[in-house]
Amino acid sequence: MAYLKILFLLLLYFLICPAVPADSSYTVKLGTKVAWPPYHLDLKSGAAGIAVEALDCVMARIKQPYEINKLPWSRAQALTKSGALDGFFSASQSDKRDRYAEISSVFIPQIRKFYFLKKYFPAQLQLYSIDYIKESFTVGARFSSNAMNYLKINNYNIGAEHLSETVLMRMLDAGRMDAVLENSLVFALMVKNQNRSMDEYLSVEVGKKNMGVYFSKIFLDQHPNFITLFNANIPPCSLIK
Repeated sequence: MAYLKILFLLLLYFLICPAVPADSSYTVKLGTKVAWPPYHLDLKSGAAGIAVEALDCVMARIKQPYEINKLPWSRAQALTKSGALDGFFSASQSDKRDRYAEISSVFIPQIRKFYFLKKYFPAQLQLYSIDYIKESFTVGARFSSNAMNYLKINNYNIGAEHLSETVLMRMLDAGRMDAVLENSLVFALMVKNQNRSMDEYLSVEVGKKNMGVYFSKIFLDQHPNFITLFNANIPPCSLIK
């Protein structure tokens, strides 16, 4: 599948807290989702979004050129595993990913919640514990996401796999799935873009699962000091307050 490649030439330098340059002779190749608003926006002019801006801040501080390849999420991870890409983001930690890559310090916030449509489930919020959801409902999450991995590991009743956010919302509307596990910022924006209200939904928080950049072990073997330098320059750029 063809994909867009956007080369970011980093020109900014933060004078208030100078950083040691990374290997500026090498362009770090990263993969992202094609679109996952507000973290990743798919623009004709390139990649954008709050996660891209935070990453750009870190890379600028260490004067590290990089490029972003906008790909299906499963492909971005597979290419990192094979060494064709140096990493992928925005990503939360999982044991599966840890086998072939190392995650940076987290700097991109994420809260996961189950979302139910109130027209199908009008009961009070306190009745929906995590254990009760696991025992009683059919749930889903985005294909190849860490949220889906969480559902599988914890033995939830998964209604369907290989689904995009759009299809999951349609299944929720049709009553073909009881709840969707999604990032709270992403879900709220999806609802807004459909000219709907969050008042239509009941949400149950699962917990925080903040995100960073996964760098392949192949890349880190070749650049052993990179992740230490990258992590040291995250604090001024972090979106986690």
